[in-house]
Amino acid sequence: MKFGIAALSILVMSFPTLGTTASVKADNGSLMTEATIILQGIIEGIAQGDYAKYTRNFSELMKASQNREDFLTLQKRLQKTLGRLQSMEYFGLYVQRGNTITLFKARFSREKDDVLIKLVLEGVEQELRVTGLWFDSPSLDK
Repeated sequence: MKFGIAALSILVMSFPTLGTTASVKADNGSLMTEATIILQGIIEGIAQGDYAKYTRNFSELMKASQNREDFLTLQKRLQKTLGRLQSMEYFGLYVQRGNTITLFKARFSREKDDVLIKLVLEGVEQELRVTGLWFDSPSLDK
């Protein structure tokens, strides 16, 4: 599957579901912690070129839609354009189409501006799965 590039962002992929998981967790603090751990694993996977680590928390549909070659293309592009992660801050969340979208502000070594990261999660109880991931930066539009 190809990546879609929207204005001011790079879309890794998104598969919104309709319906049932409007409230992934009642405790926003718990969700913040879990989403942060998941995103750190994804970013570490990208930095290390570790496809298994990158996709560890992906939904089956996400795993099926991005093969190792697509991952390596993404890795090269993000490393060339953004560089290494320097810091990341959780902003909050909102619910849309049964998914929980968590928002992070990140700083990268090659990007002078902040990067907005949207991590889309679905799941019930302890089993959160990534269904979408965006890195939003003007540098990725070039």
